[in-house]
Amino acid sequence: MTLKGKAALVTGSSKGLGRAVALRFAERGADVVINYSREKAPADEAVAQATASGVRAIAVQADVSDVAQIERLFQAALDAFGKLDIVVANAGIEKVNVPVTEITEDDYDLLFRVNTKGPFFVLQAAARHIADGGRIINMASSSTARPQPGLGLYGTSKTAPKYLVKVLAQEIGHRGVTVNSLLPGPIDGAGIFTGVGDDDPYKKALLETIPIGRLAKPEDVADVAEFLAGDRSFFLTGEEVLMNGGSSN
Repeated sequence: MTLKGKAALVTGSSKGLGRAVALRFAERGADVVINYSREKAPADEAVAQATASGVRAIAVQADVSDVAQIERLFQAALDAFGKLDIVVANAGIEKVNVPVTEITEDDYDLLFRVNTKGPFFVLQAAARHIADGGRIINMASSSTARPQPGLGLYGTSKTAPKYLVKVLAQEIGHRGVTVNSLLPGPIDGAGIFTGVGDDDPYKKALLETIPIGRLAKPEDVADVAEFLAGDRSFFLTGEEVLMNGGSSN
């Protein structure tokens, strides 16, 4: 699959899963915007990796929980590339293994600000600015499809954007724009499993629920994101793509 001639913006793409997705797009020929919230060095490293694929890439600092900064992010992308063909709302934070009875108001406000408000306005900006025939992807979570103890706050905060995806798919489908949610399971080497070995008790317990026998890697998610970002996914919209290795959780 080629994305040559496309311009892509991936929020939260200086590290982890977002970085893997952005670099995959670059490998397939897309110019990319690397977005980061605080640390510039990893973003600059991602830009260097992307440009090594022969494409253009820029790093833009923006906190997606701030609507004004989202608008600045999109404007920087348009100024750099003249258009946007692919937008991935990826930036988010995790809080797991915390019972609902122990969640604080501060916990709630933080996760809903980043995981709910952030994607809402990123998706809104994408709908306003993306080129006709574009692709919008919301990076959701398998926890929204497989509720389990300890994920009450995180799963709840990631659920609302999936509804918005289904609405947007109907509102802007006439422009040939597709809007989908990608629901990965836990990612080995990213998020809460960054630098975590296979002997970790939580990780071992999760592995027992996955028939395939391992957690997803960032590259696995990039495979599916690549498909959703490409021309061959033109008739898939308003959907939730669950990729958790067949996990029962």
